[in-house]
Amino acid sequence: MRPLPRSLRSAPAFRLGAPCLLLSLLLAACGAPVPDAALVAPAPTVAAPAPTTAPAVPSADLVPGAAANVLRSAYEASTRPPTTTAAPAPGTGTRSPGGGATGPAGRSMSAKITFYAAYDNDPAGSTQIAYPSVHSEAGGTGTFADPVTMASDADQIAPGTRIYYPPLRKYFVMEDQCASCLGSGSFWIDLYAGGATDSGVEDCEAALTPGGNVTIEIDPPAGRAVDTTPLYSNGRCIAG
Repeated sequence: MRPLPRSLRSAPAFRLGAPCLLLSLLLAACGAPVPDAALVAPAPTVAAPAPTTAPAVPSADLVPGAAANVLRSAYEASTRPPTTTAAPAPGTGTRSPGGGATGPAGRSMSAKITFYAAYDNDPAGSTQIAYPSVHSEAGGTGTFADPVTMASDADQIAPGTRIYYPPLRKYFVMEDQCASCLGSGSFWIDLYAGGATDSGVEDCEAALTPGGNVTIEIDPPAGRAVDTTPLYSNGRCIAG
């Protein structure tokens, strides 16, 4: 059969088949011209990772009206750093002057009130007490933590019980026996006026003794208004 003219003959690369395709791929990888671009598979395109940036603020043009304000507020809240509030340091709490009680109110009781001092104690001139509780001997300033000694009938008020006496703004604690109070038929408490041993304290006791019963508070909470002025000191009575 008569061969085709040279110009019409198939190119050698196409007659070789698979070896030619492999050669073409190698030439393309090395930068050499490839006879037929259709024989070279295109390289896959890998998208570059998007930069890590804060989300764009929603545009008011895209979301008109009140919705745009809502979206903008949400965006600002999400990008705002969190705030922290320091806890208050221990022991820095305050309490108003004059107190406010720090617990439930105690029980109110109408009581007969009298006073005694070391001068008319038993034994006379001593500070001995029958029921040491807060103190080992009669004393105290009148605060909740340091109440003044008082005497009464242990069958009516248990030793160690605190009371609050509003007229003098003082706390007292049951620590002594009041002989006159025993079997009196009334709720009677004898408040300690101090360690004075001079007879002038008797006048002070009389001045402090009310004419009738006074309402006291039994088992009061801490925080009541307090006056720590001694009832009798250096010949002077708190009553004047």
